[in-house]
Amino acid sequence: MTTVGVVTDSTADLQPALQERLGLGVVPLIINWDGKTFRDKLDLSAGEFYRRLRTSKTLPRTGAPSLAAFESAFREQLKQHEAVVSVNLAAKLSGTYEVARKAAESVDPRRIAVVDSGSVSVCLGWLAEMATTLARQGMGLHELVERLEEARGRLRILALLETLEFLKRGGRIGRAAALAGTLLSVKPILSVREGEVAPVERVRTMNGALRRLVELVVAQGPVERLGVIDSDAAANAAEVEKQLRVRYPDLSVERGELGPVVGTHGGPGLVGVGIL
Repeated sequence: MTTVGVVTDSTADLQPALQERLGLGVVPLIINWDGKTFRDKLDLSAGEFYRRLRTSKTLPRTGAPSLAAFESAFREQLKQHEAVVSVNLAAKLSGTYEVARKAAESVDPRRIAVVDSGSVSVCLGWLAEMATTLARQGMGLHELVERLEEARGRLRILALLETLEFLKRGGRIGRAAALAGTLLSVKPILSVREGEVAPVERVRTMNGALRRLVELVVAQGPVERLGVIDSDAAANAAEVEKQLRVRYPDLSVERGELGPVVGTHGGPGLVGVGIL
């Protein structure tokens, strides 16, 4: 029996096949839209979501999972494991971490640890994957948490947005507000690190911005993993992936799609690069 089971949330954007292979518990965040409630990725696929978002006059609202949803996921893992680590969306971006922490207190605080990933999407997914790998190697709960917290400091995301409008409307703009109010044609590049969304720079054209995004990744120095993510921007993501493969011929560049919850705030047309 593996000593530690792993739980994460739907903003890790894990592929269902990988999720199953890792044996993770995944708790979905909630989307409220025009009076209806959807569970992220379960009741609303990314494809459906972006088609609707591009034409909708209303913006969906996102919410953390319920306390009961985390409690259920923790109890399920404790049936098979001696302890559980929950790796979640950055606490500065969502109440999800806090709900998971309260659920851990309620179920069994001695056997459940909750880790703030400080990130989202592909980077959160990497931490969840790392937790599973280390647990299968027999690492105990406290050491595992230490390793995840060490790796967290090396995670960052650089993201090119089609527009800042969705980030602004969703209330997650943070320091990136410095880039707002500029010419509509200007493409903003932001960073996400330790839970902070921060402005990086503005580029006038999309092609120029895609090239600049790659240059900014290279400027980060040595990397262990790279992942390209997008929200209904497959062609631009493919271009970034192609340029990164030229720069990093010995590295496998992973690909992923931003789910509905993160897409609500980033908007359609986003291309991001996760870096470890």
